[in-house]
Amino acid sequence: MVALNPLWDLFFGLAFCGKLVWYYAEKPSEHGVSRLRQSLFTLGITLALILLVGPVAHAAINTFWIHMVQHVALMMLISPLIVLGSPIRIALGSHFPIVRTFISALANNPLIRQLFRPQVGFGLFLAILILTHFSPLANAGMVNANVHCFELILFLIGGFIYYLPVMEGNPTPFHVPYSFRVGSLFAMMLPETMTGFFLYSGNKLLHDIPQGTTAMAGMNDQHRGGSIMWAMGMLIDTIWIVLAARDWFNNERELAELEDEA
Repeated sequence: MVALNPLWDLFFGLAFCGKLVWYYAEKPSEHGVSRLRQSLFTLGITLALILLVGPVAHAAINTFWIHMVQHVALMMLISPLIVLGSPIRIALGSHFPIVRTFISALANNPLIRQLFRPQVGFGLFLAILILTHFSPLANAGMVNANVHCFELILFLIGGFIYYLPVMEGNPTPFHVPYSFRVGSLFAMMLPETMTGFFLYSGNKLLHDIPQGTTAMAGMNDQHRGGSIMWAMGMLIDTIWIVLAARDWFNNERELAELEDEA
C-alpha cells in the first residue's frame, strides 16, 4: 500500500486557505465581482480542500476511482469555478502592492502570455489528459504518492490555463470570440468522454494495483473510475457550454442594442 506524506495535506491546506483569505481580504465587491462569482470561488476552494486534504486524498493513492473523482473535479469543475471567481481581475487591481506587482510582471511576460492563447490552453489540457492516463506517468501516479500529487497540481494548472480565456470574468491577453469559446468547450468534451469510455470498456489494467488486490478487483476499480470520467465529464462540460452560450447570446443582444441606439 502506498502512503501519502502528511506534508502534502499541509501544503494543499495552506495553499488553498491562503488563497481564500487573500481573496476576501481584497474585498471582491470593490473590484466589481458579484456575490455569485464570490460564492463560486468559495465553492471551488472548498471542494479542493475536501479532495486534497484529509481522508479522500489519502484514499485516492490506492483507489483508482477516487483518484478519478479528484481528476474530474480538479480539472473540469474546481478550476473553472476558481476562474469564474475573477481572481485575475482582483489580483491586477490588488490592494496589496506586492500582489499587484507580481501579477503584473506575469501578465507582461511574453512567454506567460502565450500560455493563455486558447489554442495553447486546449493543447496543454489535452496533453495532461492523455499523459496522466495513457503513459508511464499514469502508472507512476498510482504507485508513487509524490508523482500522484504532482498530477493533481497539473490538473489544477492545466484546467486554470484552459478555462481562463474561454470563460467570462477575467482580463485575458488575447481576444477570444464567443463562437470559439463555445466550439472549444464542445471539442474538449470528446477527448474527455472518450478517455472515460476507454477506461470503462478496456479489459487491460493500465496501472499497478496495491499488493493483495486481485486483478478482478483492480479491473472493477478501473471500470468504475472510467464510468465516473465518462458520465461526470459530459455533465460538467454541458454546464460550461451552456454558460458560454449564454454569454455569447448576451453579447449579441448588447451589440444589437448598441446598433439600434446608433
